[in-house]
Amino acid sequence: MAKRGGFLAGALIGGAAAAAIAVLLTPKSGKQMREDLAKKTDDFLDLASDYTDDFVNKTSEMSSIVKDRASDLSDQASGLAANVKGTVDDSMAEMDDITSDTLADLKRQSSDLSDRFRKASKDVQDVAEDTSDDIVIDVKNTNEEAKDLVSKTSEDVADKAKDLKEETTDFSEIKEELKGEVEKNNPE
Repeated sequence: MAKRGGFLAGALIGGAAAAAIAVLLTPKSGKQMREDLAKKTDDFLDLASDYTDDFVNKTSEMSSIVKDRASDLSDQASGLAANVKGTVDDSMAEMDDITSDTLADLKRQSSDLSDRFRKASKDVQDVAEDTSDDIVIDVKNTNEEAKDLVSKTSEDVADKAKDLKEETTDFSEIKEELKGEVEKNNPE
């Protein structure tokens, strides 16, 4: 458009200069020359007015086009902003859902672990009780065996003591014999 406007202005100025030179160089009387100059000036003013009107119309059209493009761009920007806002809102909602799902999973896993620990604790308690009962039974059995062993050993010791008592009478005889032998070997 700038080239076109420059061309039109150049053509207008060039045409006015050519007309002025043609009028001035044509042999005419002063009155006739003034009339021709006035007529040419009016023609040029009309032409300038036409070009000015044309320029105003073109400028108005360009202004309208620029306003429409600005409005379109503004609408596009608003649409883009709304789209971005919608995407962000959707992402936030999706993130909330993920967070809620994760929290629910963690609660479920925590509950499962608690149940497992309770079961394991119960199993350990049962094993401890069974082991405790086994130990008590083993202690009772060992106690009874110890009593039987002590009783049997007591009887064996009593028998041995009896046997030794009977043999001690033999010792007194041996003692007497040894005394006699010692006296015999030691006359003093």
